[in-house]
Amino acid sequence: MSVVEVKDACGKTYKYIEHNGFKFVNLNIESVRNYESFKLRESDTLICAYSKSGTHWIWEICRMLLAGTTDLKIIDKETQMIELSDHKDIENQPSPRLINTHVNYDLLPNDFWKYKNRIVYLRRNPKDLAVSFYNHAVKIKNAYGYDGEWKDFLELFIDGKTDNGSWFEYVLQWERVIENSTDVEILDVTFEDLKQNPVQEIHRLCKFFDLSLTDEFIREVKDHCEFKKLKERKGYFLTTPDGESSLYRKGEVGDWKNWFTVAQNELFDSIYKKRMIGSKLEFKYQ
Repeated sequence: MSVVEVKDACGKTYKYIEHNGFKFVNLNIESVRNYESFKLRESDTLICAYSKSGTHWIWEICRMLLAGTTDLKIIDKETQMIELSDHKDIENQPSPRLINTHVNYDLLPNDFWKYKNRIVYLRRNPKDLAVSFYNHAVKIKNAYGYDGEWKDFLELFIDGKTDNGSWFEYVLQWERVIENSTDVEILDVTFEDLKQNPVQEIHRLCKFFDLSLTDEFIREVKDHCEFKKLKERKGYFLTTPDGESSLYRKGEVGDWKNWFTVAQNELFDSIYKKRMIGSKLEFKYQ
């Protein structure tokens, strides 16, 4: 295991931890080192997603659904994230726990293969994701040490030289798993569907968790987890020196149009077409 520094086209350095062939965010080496041996419980649900797919949002929704109330103690999702948290913070949580991670399916902790825990898998269109990831990286200096430009970060992202590695490989592996798995319950949710039809998607989550909850409560959860309210409630957990939230930015669909040049968009589309040959995945970009 080591901290790796890669340079973008202009020589700006981007850092991550490399362990077992995966690129982890450079924040907690001890948690990464003990990742595989993390102790799961059979009742745990895993929320799995590539970084900046909307994990904070869906984690909060699921947390309220399982608790049956929106009146919950405000806690930081990162304290329940295997590769970032002090594992004691997760161990102290009562069951059923919601645990999140950004690793590939084949790198889930050893206990997963024993319990075959239920998984909520969230994905987001890669253009909005890349923009969100760039803004995330330049704000969290202690992790990334990165102050490069968008155009250069985009090259790193396309080449899989950021933490989480290749987005293309990540979503393709999950697609194969969902298509072929017969012994693991996985709910495939998209950021865009959750944004466009939140009540419908929250109903899907309820069904997945075998919960019978009222329409009134589901609307209450939807309202309580709207982006603006989440940012107001939890945006202070990690901030920039000027007080801006490092984790919550816009939470929109289609913001990529404000960042991608015509040439960048055409390049990305051509690479996407090559890398995603045979995939049945569909993404909404507006």
